[in-house]
Amino acid sequence: MSPIDRLEVGDQLDEQTTVPSRVQLFRYSAATWNPHRIHYDPAWARAEGHPDVLVQAYLHGALLQRLLLDWLDGDGRLETLGWRNTGPATADEPLHAGAEVTALDADAATVEFDVWTRTEDGTCAEGTASVRLDGAPAP
Repeated sequence: MSPIDRLEVGDQLDEQTTVPSRVQLFRYSAATWNPHRIHYDPAWARAEGHPDVLVQAYLHGALLQRLLLDWLDGDGRLETLGWRNTGPATADEPLHAGAEVTALDADAATVEFDVWTRTEDGTCAEGTASVRLDGAPAP
């Protein structure tokens, strides 16, 4: 039985939870050349109306990517990932990455997902992704 045969539309992956620290957000800004102070300077973030330093948009994407790649566990590849940020996430706050199966193509061994990040207060990012399982024909 192929892994795709064990999936159904509506299945959800187990959410992964991360608690981004101020240090992690600072380092992520440095590694991605993101100079905006709302990601590493709490006083600056508050001056701009935020409760604390904010999680970077691309870190949301990285967390979604990690969720999908961990789920694949080396048995496929991430084909597409797109998201848009819809709400803030701040340092030292649990941030959950999740995905729900929206379409399956057994012939092409592809799985489509709705993906999101969320805090306890609501959704922070939402988008879509597709994966191709190993053994699938090349596109």
